[in-house]
Amino acid sequence: MGAVAVPVELRWGDQDAYGHINNVAILRLLEEARARAFWSAPGAQDSGIFPPLEPAQQIWALVADFQLRYRAQLPYQRDPVWVQMSISKVGGASFTIDYALRAAKHDAAPKVTAYSTLVMVDRDTGRPQRLNTEQRERLQDYAPES
Repeated sequence: MGAVAVPVELRWGDQDAYGHINNVAILRLLEEARARAFWSAPGAQDSGIFPPLEPAQQIWALVADFQLRYRAQLPYQRDPVWVQMSISKVGGASFTIDYALRAAKHDAAPKVTAYSTLVMVDRDTGRPQRLNTEQRERLQDYAPES
């Protein structure tokens, strides 16, 4: 399967005084794309890798690390931006998502590149919980194509 690309709409309030998308809004765009790509919607029949994000779940996926690099300014636009994601590493209880945010789906150069490491933890104890076999296999489907 390889990478997945998700369109995300910009909001008028995402821009700053300079007319480009604010650095905090960039993080929100990446978060939105990640949730759309890997989590099922509440009550939906689609089968995301993970169940809907709900506080009552026993196992949570928490961001342990996030690294971001701004490559070029992203001005406000009406068309959605595109976030391409792939899984670069699957560990025992964690996985790493690589991101490339582009102004248009087929732009060669991303405006932002980033990666985040998520760790599965028990809601009550905060201890890491191993990914199950199905989750590991589905995450590996998103590994970059060689």
